[in-house]
Amino acid sequence: MTNEPQISRTKTLSPVWFIPLLALVIALWLAVRAWQAAGPVIEIEFKDAAGITVGKTHVRYRDVKIGEVKDIRLSDDFNSVRVVVEMDRQVSGLVTDQSNFWVVSPRITLSEVSGIETLLSGVYIEMDSAGEGSGEPQTQFVGLEQPPSVRSYDEGTSYELIAETLGSLNIGSAIYHRQVPVGEVTGYKLLPEQGKVKVRFFVKSPYNSLVKKQSQFWNVSGFDASIGLEGIDLDVGSLNALISGGVEFDSPPGLEANVALAEPDHAFYLFDDRDAVSEGAINISYPFLLRFTGSVRGLKIGAPVEYLGIQVGRVEHIAFDSDASEGRKINVVIGIQPERMSERETLTEEMVQKEIADLVRDGMRARLHSGSLIGGSLFVDLVPNLAKGGALTHVGVYPEVPTTDNEYSQIARKLAAIVERVHSIPIEDIGTQLQGSLKSLRRFAEDLQQGDIAKKGSLLMENLSKASADLDNTFQQLERTLRSIDQTIAPDSSLNHALNETLEDISDASKSMEQLTDELYRYPDALLRGKREDK
Repeated sequence: MTNEPQISRTKTLSPVWFIPLLALVIALWLAVRAWQAAGPVIEIEFKDAAGITVGKTHVRYRDVKIGEVKDIRLSDDFNSVRVVVEMDRQVSGLVTDQSNFWVVSPRITLSEVSGIETLLSGVYIEMDSAGEGSGEPQTQFVGLEQPPSVRSYDEGTSYELIAETLGSLNIGSAIYHRQVPVGEVTGYKLLPEQGKVKVRFFVKSPYNSLVKKQSQFWNVSGFDASIGLEGIDLDVGSLNALISGGVEFDSPPGLEANVALAEPDHAFYLFDDRDAVSEGAINISYPFLLRFTGSVRGLKIGAPVEYLGIQVGRVEHIAFDSDASEGRKINVVIGIQPERMSERETLTEEMVQKEIADLVRDGMRARLHSGSLIGGSLFVDLVPNLAKGGALTHVGVYPEVPTTDNEYSQIARKLAAIVERVHSIPIEDIGTQLQGSLKSLRRFAEDLQQGDIAKKGSLLMENLSKASADLDNTFQQLERTLRSIDQTIAPDSSLNHALNETLEDISDASKSMEQLTDELYRYPDALLRGKREDK
């Protein structure tokens, strides 16, 4: 019996299969690595895709590339575009609902020039985030049309301003403290129900420690020119504020360093200018009535009320007097502000009325005074010891302060009286009488030529007597008129004194105008830069 060999077949993997298996393992390993390295894929909605290119446009955060545009497509309603961006895994924690995206492109405004580098490199998308873990993860975003003025990583504090109007302020307008820029306006919003504007602004650290609860803010945008009691007043801020607007703030003097700081989002009132800040600190005003008989042209509401050159109040109302029994007068209601009268204490209304009553009893009178030769503006001047006495009466609810005409009205009235006296001289009658006398003399001369002397002698004497009487009366009238004129314009007369003072004021004003003209001729930019110091 022959033993046949047994053949067994062992199932083994052919070495040929090691190559594809190795390739599969490498592919899986690369896929896992790629999945581990890949960041979130997000969509950003913009109004258009101007300058954005797939594979070329990057996303940056603090000038570091953190993503790349992978796709661009239209939105479902075709009114915008959706940009698909693949972000780096490193910034996954920054992509939250607190993130903002915007396109950086060349941008030129009155206040800044930015994005010029994109002229060569192309536009890019910038991201700003409140920080890792500051919000919930999100993949759908709406891009900003304008870049924010302040980044989330900028240190500082945001506040609010309540203004009557926006004026020339805009996003990016500077916030100044003692003319040093310390922040900027970040946004504004209209408040229709209040009739005001809310302006948000940001003050950088460490300057936010200067913003106290009692700090005051005022507008320094552009320039302001006015003609007031002191002449021409030109207020010009910095060139940047002149172009793009600005706000300046300061704290009232006397605040200690430990006064509480303003909390974030604290609301301040925005005054129109620095003078309005000072006026806003005066809250008390007691009314008094003045009644003038002459014109008050040049007197405006807000005009100052002065006593010995110091402002003690302001004009609050001007109107016709409704009581026609005493003739037409102009009612001027002034407000005496006790906070201007005493720094130690705030006087009550009774105390102020007693003080005014004492001054009126001693002869104080209110009169209108010209504050500016150029502008013709008037203010109320309370002049002490101008009359022999008086009393503070009441008209309705107002105590009335006696008034008097200003010096110019007095001069005009005296000049009018002189003209009236000169006008009352009977010039025509005198001429008629002289003409009759000359005719009589002419007839007498003709009679002399004809030889009828005896017959006309008595007639001549009669005519001469009448002419002499008429001339005597005429000369007496002229003597009385000239004596009155001499008394009026004598060197020691009040009219002469007032005229001399007026001429001196006009001479001083002419010299001031000559100096101003010479200054402007030498330095045409003096109105903008102020008076130059001679070296």
